[in-house]
Amino acid sequence: MSSSLTSKHRKQTGRGSVDLVVRNAQLLMESGLVRGGLGVKGGTICIIATDEHLPEGDVTIDARERILMPGLIDGHAHIHDPAMLSHESFQSGSRAAAGGGVTTVIDMPLTSQVDSIKSVEEKIQQGKAHSVVDFSFYAGMINSGNVSIIPTFIEKGIAAFKAFTCAPYQAGTGVIAKALSEVSEYGGHLTVHSEDQGVLDEFKKDMDGEWDAPISHSLARPNLAEQLAVRQNISLAEQTGGHLHIAHVTTREGLSEIESAKLRGIMVTTEVCPHHLVFYRDDMNRLGPRSKMNPPLRTKEDRAALWSALLRGMIDITVSDHAPCPIEKKEAGKDDIREAWAGVDGTQMILRVLLSEGINKGRLSYTRLLRVAARNPARIFGLYPKKGTLRIGSDADFVIIDPDREEKITAEMMFSKCEWTLYEGMTMKGSPEMTFVRGTQVFGDGKILTKPGRSEFQAMGSGGRPVGE
Repeated sequence: MSSSLTSKHRKQTGRGSVDLVVRNAQLLMESGLVRGGLGVKGGTICIIATDEHLPEGDVTIDARERILMPGLIDGHAHIHDPAMLSHESFQSGSRAAAGGGVTTVIDMPLTSQVDSIKSVEEKIQQGKAHSVVDFSFYAGMINSGNVSIIPTFIEKGIAAFKAFTCAPYQAGTGVIAKALSEVSEYGGHLTVHSEDQGVLDEFKKDMDGEWDAPISHSLARPNLAEQLAVRQNISLAEQTGGHLHIAHVTTREGLSEIESAKLRGIMVTTEVCPHHLVFYRDDMNRLGPRSKMNPPLRTKEDRAALWSALLRGMIDITVSDHAPCPIEKKEAGKDDIREAWAGVDGTQMILRVLLSEGINKGRLSYTRLLRVAARNPARIFGLYPKKGTLRIGSDADFVIIDPDREEKITAEMMFSKCEWTLYEGMTMKGSPEMTFVRGTQVFGDGKILTKPGRSEFQAMGSGGRPVGE
């Protein structure tokens, strides 16, 4: 199991009844790992069976007992903002996604608004021309002047909307309540970056003269800010009936509010990022300004609570919040952390973190991995069962992984436009080896194997949400 899958494990015959067959795999189904394989025809899965019942394929791959699971869906990634293409683009960001086993990426704007039909059409055109994985995207950022876009956008297949409770895109309580009312009536969901601006303003005052220490960024954004904002947003969701999605939860207190709301039957879901599962607050002075992101790194106790909630199903999905930048924008915070860009890489790392820090350290089960990385994102974004599962008729989006392969993370292996990684030098156990999008291999042997132009925009169904654990 230590050697990588390569082209020698692929056989091309041209005589098959289906386009592609993968044999000798451990299929990660919703019930667990099952030995067998699958066949692909016309970009969809046409058969799932034990090896002896699989047909001949034009191309046959011997998975050599590796694990084959549905391709990941990264539900929160900043990969193509027209005003910030020096940071990332569909071309580079989608390559990073493919290199991490992500087959569908949900793009989220950084500064540019996606609040007109023209901006939607332009973004779809850019994605189709330059992405190597399938894609969809958020509308946002929601404010008092654009809540009215929600019904129209949902009709166009964009059913995910973004709002903030803090600067620089702070939306008032009334705006968030109105947006939740709209998504309640028309379907879709509202994702909210939940930190209380009043708390942030006061705690920043205590850091005067201390901004040379990177950890000051975390100390200035305390757990209380997340807890209060999450609590208020949950109250609005309870009153309106709208589907509230809490972006990148990081604290024990925020988790407690979410768990209480779930137990009361309120429609609230949440997500966690790989960097909050790996690093903690005390790492910031060692890692320097590269470790700045919002919300910030938290304590070891918060990190442990995130892993527990992920295993128990209180955290619904894993996302990257992928938002790297040119290295000079990080180094600008060397003497004053406030000057550094707040964002890190991640889409190429989600699966690696879940395997290395989750599966291989006993913090996560394979069925939970499937749910948080593929099935639940597909449900929340209204893409299930077309995406996020292995079943006949679903898109043939899958990744073949070796859970035992050890890999040293380096900037050189990253496909991001920004040639650095927060994970530099870490050795991780478990990695994606082959990534397929609708039956076409896009990643393997450490390389991107296809050119842009095959990706498809994925229209979200309204009312998407995870159901039943």
